[in-house]
Amino acid sequence: MDTFRKALWLARIEMDVSKKHYLTLLIMAGIYTFFFYLSMPPYLEENIFIFDVFLIIYLVTISFSIKPKTFQYQKMDDDLYGSPYFAMLNQLPIKRKVLITSRFILPYMSIVIGMILALTGTYIFSPELQDAVDPLQLIALIVIWICISISIGGLFPASDPGDEIKRFTFFWSFASIIGFFVGLYLIFQVWLDTGFFKWTIYLANEHTLLSIMISIIVACLVTWYWFRHSQKQVKKIDYLQ
Repeated sequence: MDTFRKALWLARIEMDVSKKHYLTLLIMAGIYTFFFYLSMPPYLEENIFIFDVFLIIYLVTISFSIKPKTFQYQKMDDDLYGSPYFAMLNQLPIKRKVLITSRFILPYMSIVIGMILALTGTYIFSPELQDAVDPLQLIALIVIWICISISIGGLFPASDPGDEIKRFTFFWSFASIIGFFVGLYLIFQVWLDTGFFKWTIYLANEHTLLSIMISIIVACLVTWYWFRHSQKQVKKIDYLQ
C-alpha cells in the first residue's frame, strides 16, 4: 500500500503536466464514439471487421494519448529507445518498484476513462446496441473491454524503461501487428463467424459474472507480467552509456 501511495504521488507530477492533454482524450473518445455509432448497425448485422480493427486501434491509442512528448517512448541513443523521463527518475533515490508502478497509473486511468466514455456514449446513441445489450450487461461489457485494453495497453508503460532496438526489430514489430490482425480475422470472422466485439457482447449477455471475473483475473496476470518485464529491462539497460 505504501508503494502505491508513493507511486501515486509520483504520477501526480505527470498528471499536472498532462492537464491540457486530457482534452485530447475527450476529443478522441468523441470521434471514435461517432464512428462506432455509425458503424454499429452494419456491424451487428454483417460482422464488419473494420469495426474491430478501429476498436483495437482506439484502445491502444488511449493508452498514451495524454502523455506529453517528453514523457513518451522515443529514441534516446543510437539503439536505445525509452522514456527520457523514466531514465531521469531512475537516477534519483526512488525505489524501482515505486517508479515502475507509477508508470502504469496514468495509462490505466486513461484506459478506464476512455473506454467508459466511448462505450457508454455509443450505447446512449445507438438503438441497435441497446437492443443487443441490457444496461446491467453493459457494465460487464465495459469491464471486459477495460480489461482487454489494460492487457494490451500495459505494453506501453512496460516499455518506458527502454529497449535496445536492433536492425530488424521494427520489421518484426510490424510483422507481429499484421499477424495479430490476421489471427483476429481468422479466429472470429472465419472460424467463429462473428466479430470480436460482437463475441464479447455474447459473453456479457450469457456469462455476465463469469466474464467479469475472468477478465479481471487475466488483466491482473498480464499486468503482473508487464511489471516483471519492466523490472528486467531496468536491470538490463545501461542509461549512462
